[in-house]
Order: sequence, then C-alpha cells, then structure tokens
Amino acid sequence: MVIEATIMEFRDMETDKTDLELIQEFQSGSSPAFDALYERYRRPLYGYVNRQMQGHTSQADDVFQQTWMRAIDNLSTYRDQEKFSAWLMRIAHNLIIDYYRSLKRRAEDELDDSYGDTAEDTSGEVPGREMDERERARRLSEALNSLTPELREVFLLRRENIPFQQIAKIQNCSVNTSLARMRYAVKQLSNKLKDWESDNS
Repeated sequence: MVIEATIMEFRDMETDKTDLELIQEFQSGSSPAFDALYERYRRPLYGYVNRQMQGHTSQADDVFQQTWMRAIDNLSTYRDQEKFSAWLMRIAHNLIIDYYRSLKRRAEDELDDSYGDTAEDTSGEVPGREMDERERARRLSEALNSLTPELREVFLLRRENIPFQQIAKIQNCSVNTSLARMRYAVKQLSNKLKDWESDNS
C-alpha cells in the first residue's frame, strides 16, 4: 500500500509539471516523465488520428504509434512557443498525408495494371450509408466524414483547443484560411444536422 501510494503521489507530481519540464526530464533519462506526457496527450491524439482515418483502423493504430516514435526522435527540435499537442498533431498530420499518398499511388498502380478491365463498377457504394438516423451522434459522425479532409481536420483540431495560428502551421496555410475553413465546416455540419432534424420532426 505504501509503495502504491508513493507511485500515485509521484504521478500526481508529474502531471503538475509543464510539457517542457517533462520533456527536459525525459531527455535527461526519466522514463516516468515521458509516461506522464504520454498519458496527458494519448487520448486527444488517438481521437484525432482515428477521426482522420475512419475506415482504416489498423493503419490508424500504426500512425498513432509512429507519431510517438517520431516525436521521441525529434524532441530536441520542439520549441516551447507552440503547444506540445499542436506539435504532436502536426507530426500525425504529416504521417496521415504520407499514408494517403501511398494509398493513392497503390490505387493508381492497380488501375494501370487492370487498364481495360470492364468489371462492374462499385465505386458508388459509400460505407456508412445505412447509419441509424435515430442516433444523433452517429449522424454527426457521418456529417463529419462528408467534409473535405481540410475542413474535417480544422474542425477536429479546434475541438482539441488548438489555436488557429498553430492550425495554420499544421495545414500550411494562412490564419485567415484556417478561420474560413472552420466557418465553412461549421456551416456545412449545421446544415446537415438541420436537414436530419427536419426529416425526423
């Protein structure tokens, strides 16, 4: 009991520290410091990656792990001027982009290999069409998936309280563009949910 209480007390002390303090301690050889950092951001990061890669669950898990590994390898480049969560999600963003680019290349290669094939086209089938319309949460998820990747990403990042200045860095665009994308995302989501509500009124 004494040992468990000491561990809990130590964990509480770790969570009171700033991100930069935990990073510096980890770089000095403290594994518990990284454990505290991981616990602090694993849920928002995992949620962000999974929402960006819906339908690619196993690959999303890989990206989640790769993000942490890349973060560990590049901790020396982190600067405290930006939120650690934004820095972490920018790493995840780049890995997600790399994944979809490789997916596109594979699809193009397969298309080249099967050029001239007249098999029945099933590209019009959209996963998730048969969602239960009585569940608002599921409808919101469907509406979110209908957004373009840029709009969906800015909306999800704002849900994690990432400032627009850092969202602009992540998306490699101006702050005005990120603000416009957020407004457009909210408008599209509102319209889709309004349509759903009118259909069920």
